[in-house]
Amino acid sequence: MTRRLIPLALTSVLLIAAPLAMGTPAMGTPAAPTDATAVPRSPTGQALRLERVVMLVRHGVRAPLDTEAAPGLAQGDWPAWPVVPSHLTLHGAAAATLMGAYQRQWLAANGLLPSTGCPADGRVAIWTNSAERTIRTGEAMAQGLAPNCSLAVGHKPPGTLDPLFDPFEAGAATVDAAAAVAAMEPEMSDVRNAPTALAPAIALTARGLGCDRTAPACDLAHLPTTITPSADNRGVDLRGPVAQTAGAAQIFILQYLEGMPVEQVAWGRLGTGPDLRDALARISRLHGLQFDVFARNAYMAPRKAVALAPRLADALTRADQPPVTLLVGHDDNIAAITGLLGVHFQARGYGVDDPPVGGGLRLEVWRDAGGQSLVRVAYVAQTPDQVRTLAPLSLETPPWSAVLPLPGCAELCPLKTLTDKLVVTR
Repeated sequence: MTRRLIPLALTSVLLIAAPLAMGTPAMGTPAAPTDATAVPRSPTGQALRLERVVMLVRHGVRAPLDTEAAPGLAQGDWPAWPVVPSHLTLHGAAAATLMGAYQRQWLAANGLLPSTGCPADGRVAIWTNSAERTIRTGEAMAQGLAPNCSLAVGHKPPGTLDPLFDPFEAGAATVDAAAAVAAMEPEMSDVRNAPTALAPAIALTARGLGCDRTAPACDLAHLPTTITPSADNRGVDLRGPVAQTAGAAQIFILQYLEGMPVEQVAWGRLGTGPDLRDALARISRLHGLQFDVFARNAYMAPRKAVALAPRLADALTRADQPPVTLLVGHDDNIAAITGLLGVHFQARGYGVDDPPVGGGLRLEVWRDAGGQSLVRVAYVAQTPDQVRTLAPLSLETPPWSAVLPLPGCAELCPLKTLTDKLVVTR
């Protein structure tokens, strides 16, 4: 099976993978990340005041895409979903509202929003991509951020391409595929090493599909990995184990998040309880590896973020921007921005650099007593079980979070250090 960058959006491509170390894709025992719930302090120990927050999140739980069903590999009929392919489920909307409510508590505790009632006009701006799942996620999070306040959720007309989130499809960025393949090759060692480093994760996905017991059994781990220019030189084609297994793995994770009975998650072939959770976390890494090809690398990241990066910089720095900005997009948008920033993440229950549904980046601007603006980059996401059970969230029972130190910085950086990384050219 082939994965191609253009004209398909990466969010409509097969997704998912298996976990490695936190903070870097390299193998090893990572240090525990710093939780992002607590208020940071300046390097001199001064108390800081929160001035502004910009959140970039992935949409909530959706029904699988048609392209994710692994035709010819899946042994059995896929369980039915309550909505059409790609749409947000009611369960996904409920989880997004819970996340919005948590963010409201955190923002209120730090003085950016009132703890009750509606925010004053101009305090919150919400913009989503034009896909149904992003619009409805934005609406659900808005309900959590400000219950019954009818916060405006802006977006282009449904189905209209928005260059902020889909720059290639909207014509805001182009790719010379041959140049892209040549430029990204030095960063592709993890993708090319998947057959050996991720053989257990690939085998788990094959077991979930049931093709490990067919005659002959599928041998996905030993497929050759190729990354080549597409025939029209407008895209990049990925073939091999990552491309073959990723879509099914995404479906298995979505089934779990949606709260389906465990016997329906991968047809019950990945076990139950801790065994199932561990299997899903392992196959999650394959998703992150796809982004190494399509969004995170030094060639693709500035092109994928050609409109989004300056929008984030404006939201962080311009005087006419509100204290709270929420942007709802897709996993490849988060991959591109984290690639630009040079940071990695691993949410609990997921693989390295695999953006969980409903979670994302929180860029926080803090001011010290001397008037200096400092920035903290955090990742905030519900755990798989928090989504599956629709667990209420609070400052006492928060979602998973971690501070993502920018290269060369500790927990805090001068704001300009971050905005300089968001400068991109078309």
